[in-house]
Amino acid sequence: MRNQAVVKLFVLSLLLGLSLIPLGLIWGVVADRARYRDRVVGDVAQSSARAQLLFGPILVIETPTRRIGSASDSTVHRQERVVLPESLNIGSDVRVESRQRGIYRVPVYRAMTHLRATFATPAPAEVEPGYAAVGPARARLAFGVSDPRGLRVVPIVRLGDTPLPVSPQTDLAWVGPGFSAALDLPGGRPSWDVDARLELTGTDHLGFVPLGANTDVTMDGDWPHPGFTGGFSPDERRIAPKGFHARWRVSRFATGVPSAIAARERVDQFGPQGNDLSVRFVQPVDVYQQSERAVKYGILFVALTFVAFFLFETLRRLAIHPIQYGLVAAALAIFFLLLVSLSEHLPFAMAYGVAGGACAGLLTFYTGHMLGSSGRGIGFGALLATLYGLLYVILQSEDYALLLGALLLFGALGVVMIATRRVNWYRLNEAPTGGS
Repeated sequence: MRNQAVVKLFVLSLLLGLSLIPLGLIWGVVADRARYRDRVVGDVAQSSARAQLLFGPILVIETPTRRIGSASDSTVHRQERVVLPESLNIGSDVRVESRQRGIYRVPVYRAMTHLRATFATPAPAEVEPGYAAVGPARARLAFGVSDPRGLRVVPIVRLGDTPLPVSPQTDLAWVGPGFSAALDLPGGRPSWDVDARLELTGTDHLGFVPLGANTDVTMDGDWPHPGFTGGFSPDERRIAPKGFHARWRVSRFATGVPSAIAARERVDQFGPQGNDLSVRFVQPVDVYQQSERAVKYGILFVALTFVAFFLFETLRRLAIHPIQYGLVAAALAIFFLLLVSLSEHLPFAMAYGVAGGACAGLLTFYTGHMLGSSGRGIGFGALLATLYGLLYVILQSEDYALLLGALLLFGALGVVMIATRRVNWYRLNEAPTGGS
């Protein structure tokens, strides 16, 4: 019987490995629900508009030219010149509403945006060597929009006080979708102002590309959980329960936008996390992410519970059957399934409390009979409640999750070593008394 403890440890290790199966299945459920949630978000975005990145205005001057010295080549080429604003001021007032699809809520925003840009009057366009101009240059202001379906109202563009005709395309492959406004370049003054107002609908995030030599962007919204995810953090930010205020001030020297435009890079390469100034309208709690993180600690819960029961067997000479270990492990795994299912309908903290309380109560009742004493069952229930509390603290402290988890393991190992410091493992040969 000298090897009885070794055999029992081998059986418990096998049961611990088998407990990974239900935990893995629950992890798959969490991942499936998260993917379904993402599909719902995509469906809502498809029916309204996706994340928006506003690019503009830029001044585009096109000159029709023809190759010199080739009588057989009558093809007209359009030489394109892009002029960026000297200063760009953007003010955006964002209103967010949650649209519900099934059990999911998706934030959809409507941004009333006012842009004011100052351009320096460009010098006459120079024709590339080997070409000759065959007509007057034409100028237009181009604005890029990630998803033009968000333009529910025709934008208003003015040159000074003069309204400009707006067309629903940019005619620039590297800019992509958007709108443009044709204009006659004002002469006789060193600079002139452009004023644009537009209403833009979208989901997830809203961003602007800082095109001016000096760009000043102000955004106010009624969403209390903004995430500043662009390439530049705001210089000013205020977040309150009723909304937020943010302001960015960026110079052309910090962005690298002129060189990117000179290379005719795609506008979508400016963001996210590029040269954009963006806000993401995030949900305050991602229940699936937190549930997934909780499941990762499931094997730790089962292992610590098995260790506690094995100590009872060793120190109190009790007999606990492997099936009883398995039932306890199943109850611990069910906690995580209850957590993810309840958190879809309740706040995460409340769902965690209900799931933890239900499982702790069930296991307190069961272990009281299994260990032959209601007092021992209550003690185990208190220990389990403490573990649930520690896990909740770990889930809420993402920055310190690794440290807290390591301290928990160190503490558990210390308790085991102290409790078994006087045990003579070679003399565990007496048959234990039945306690189940």
